[in-house]
Amino acid sequence: MTTSLDRDILSPDLLLTVLSTVQDPLLLVDRKGRVEAFSDAAADFLTVPFGAIHGQSIGKIAGSNSLPLHNAVASVVISGRPLTIELCNQNRWFNIVVRPITKEAGLVSGAVIHAKRMTGPLRETGPAEGSDSLWQILNQLPYAIYWKDRQSRYLGGNRIFAEVVGLRSSRAVPGITDHDIMAPADAEAVRREDERIMRTGENLVTIEQPLRLAAGGTILEKFKMPLRSESGEIMGILCIARDVTEQKRVEEGLLADKLAAEQANRAKTSFLAAASHDLRQPIQAVALFAKLLDNRVVEPSSRNLVRLIQQSVLSLANLLEAVIHLSKLDAGVVEPSIGPMPLGDLLRRLGGEFTPQATEKGLDLIVVETGIEVYSDPLLLERILRNLISNAIRYTDRGRVLIGCRRHGATVTVEIWDTGIGIPPDQFGEIFREFHRSHSKTHRAIEGFGIGLAVVDRLTTLLGHRIGVSSTPGKGTVFRVEEVPVAGTSGQTGEQLR
Repeated sequence: MTTSLDRDILSPDLLLTVLSTVQDPLLLVDRKGRVEAFSDAAADFLTVPFGAIHGQSIGKIAGSNSLPLHNAVASVVISGRPLTIELCNQNRWFNIVVRPITKEAGLVSGAVIHAKRMTGPLRETGPAEGSDSLWQILNQLPYAIYWKDRQSRYLGGNRIFAEVVGLRSSRAVPGITDHDIMAPADAEAVRREDERIMRTGENLVTIEQPLRLAAGGTILEKFKMPLRSESGEIMGILCIARDVTEQKRVEEGLLADKLAAEQANRAKTSFLAAASHDLRQPIQAVALFAKLLDNRVVEPSSRNLVRLIQQSVLSLANLLEAVIHLSKLDAGVVEPSIGPMPLGDLLRRLGGEFTPQATEKGLDLIVVETGIEVYSDPLLLERILRNLISNAIRYTDRGRVLIGCRRHGATVTVEIWDTGIGIPPDQFGEIFREFHRSHSKTHRAIEGFGIGLAVVDRLTTLLGHRIGVSSTPGKGTVFRVEEVPVAGTSGQTGEQLR
């Protein structure tokens, strides 16, 4: 339906007389949306004084409704078809009908805007700004909240939502559509979301949806639910969203930094592992020169100096071996060769090797015999136990070091007990880090480089075993290599250690 208005027949005075009898807001605008005539009630719908309305653009004098009304008029003038929208003005909802004004030739010369106060349930689908404390609560929430009708038109939104989509305030939300605030493809995707929710009545959770908004790209986490009337009829949708754009930017930056650090660490460990031969050569040469010098020097003080040089070279060689071995583990170039092996033979051999060192400190080194066979890599398991036994002797001044195992069904736990200085519980999480040294003030300066337990930790993980520790400061420590699979059922199961 269109309206024909011939100004030669309907005089301005007669037009004003007719409009003065209309109780609803009604405006006549030209093709550009400029007000040519209006009812007395229209003044309450606009934001300028009564005497200043004529000639003003509807797109500038209707407050937060200015843009929706301007767009509606433009659409009607172009299409020649009427348009209906719902808008909120001063806490009241209106049904707005915009109809084209045509001349005899069919040319659209303007539009009639008729606002009718809404009294149905749709008027109550969302709180009006400033109406009560509920609106103040909505504006304080750290989430974007909005609600829309069945045509996917916005009925309202809180302050955060207005900021996210680039509007001046929440007053500008009613009447807009997704096409007003985001790219066409995103608007269509959002419309399909809304239609699915209203069709199925089911909630929708969208995690990290990127949208190209008019205010700039934004990533949202959204929760949508159907908006129902008191009778249960679905009248639109309600959405709660959170802008996670900055959070994602920070996360991506942290991930990039992490990947760069990991790449640098892999490059370092790979280089060190590959250059191990070249690094060993100078130390081996110094050790050889020191040995030749020892054979030629006869003066006692000079021989003592040579022995100190040899000890320093040996310490340097041991440190280099430990660092190279750790780097190879980090670089992933160590491949375990797992198979059945007699655990008792390994424990006896290690006991014989470390007995002189323990005897020199006045310690008893006890190895509990066992006939168990286990599945593991003999060389790597030996490296683990060697580091643990060496540490036990190093940190024990009196008493004993006990080596043995316990069987737990299909697995074995190898245990190394000592009566040494012990480890405070708050250091349990630190002792397996590289270059960690004992902080005990009661113990004299201790040899070692703080690498042994870091190697133990990596090797047990590589072999599929676990490392455990318990300790009482001043009384001793026990390290356990756990979950070592049993290779067979023959032989002894190992004595219980005390």
